[in-house]
Amino acid sequence: MEEREMYLFLSSIYRITQEDINCLKEEFEELKNLMDLDKDKILKNKKINSKLLRNIVKYRSPFRIEKIKSVLEQQKIHYVCIEDKDYPERLKHISKPPPILFYKGDISFLNEGNVISVIGSRTPTKYGLKYVRKFTKELSDSGMHVVSGLAIGIDCEAHIACMKGKYGRTAAILGSPLDNIRPAVNLKTAQKILENGGAIISEFFLGTDVNPLNFIMRNRIISGISNATFIIEAAQKSGALSTAKYANDEGRDVFVIPGRIDDPKSKGCLDLLFEGAQIVRELSDITGHRVYYDHLKKFCTLNNREDSIEYDIKSLNYEKQEILNSIRQNGNIKIDDICNCTGIDIKTINSNINELLIDDYIIEMENKTYGFNV
Repeated sequence: MEEREMYLFLSSIYRITQEDINCLKEEFEELKNLMDLDKDKILKNKKINSKLLRNIVKYRSPFRIEKIKSVLEQQKIHYVCIEDKDYPERLKHISKPPPILFYKGDISFLNEGNVISVIGSRTPTKYGLKYVRKFTKELSDSGMHVVSGLAIGIDCEAHIACMKGKYGRTAAILGSPLDNIRPAVNLKTAQKILENGGAIISEFFLGTDVNPLNFIMRNRIISGISNATFIIEAAQKSGALSTAKYANDEGRDVFVIPGRIDDPKSKGCLDLLFEGAQIVRELSDITGHRVYYDHLKKFCTLNNREDSIEYDIKSLNYEKQEILNSIRQNGNIKIDDICNCTGIDIKTINSNINELLIDDYIIEMENKTYGFNV
């Protein structure tokens, strides 16, 4: 039995977190050991939630796993666990990554460097609708992929506008399981996303009850899977602000469109700008920003000319190249995460980061994170 199948089993019996997975591995070494261990040895463990352990003993069965896989296959649902190479790399490095994702469509584009989340009000004004359609299509035309939450309003409009662009694909992150897509009014949009090479993604196992907290939880995925978050329109208590907070906490950039100071629908955006978010007046406010580095690298000619970025990077030592590759793969990143990605000790990382800062390859940002100086 593969470890990834154990992730599938565990998600079917409990709202499993990565912390739970880590605890299980610490106590039982490999997850698959849970299938064969004496039940008393499992149940007597005091370090792990007793309900989880009882469910493991009660439901463990290779037949159960095969049945789940069969149901997923019938519904054309795929799954990926955090240990799989095709799990979205940026998402691995947030504080609470989902241990497993269920999806329809293709998620490979989410491992590219040019991914931005576009979110906003469920009850947008004409102003909000105008600019989500304008900017999201322009982002897609320029090669950016768009992530949003399939919610009524700005989210759904962002998915549609991305699909009208030339290059970008879009992914919808749900607050419900894939066998109960919510809101149901956007089912046609969900299908169109799949037809256009995008993806519908959820961390929730089939049949999971839908409650408001789910939609707050999924916001950490929307921000965590993206290089940056772009908020079109948001009131002071908008759910979009929780996504902005997750993005800030993870050292990701937040872009915001300003609105009128007397418009309640813009109050949340104005607050974010006051707190230091990046203002967007035209597309170049995003495309000229450091978060766009990977996209520029992909779409511009960087042949190994002596005056090119690629040539310059190749001339650096191994440690510096590894640091820059970590930033390239994950976006803005903390030193501890660079150590984890590269396997290089923190003393060596620190000294090389200082040299990269001096030479203007990277810059230090809020929350002690580092990103490209472009």
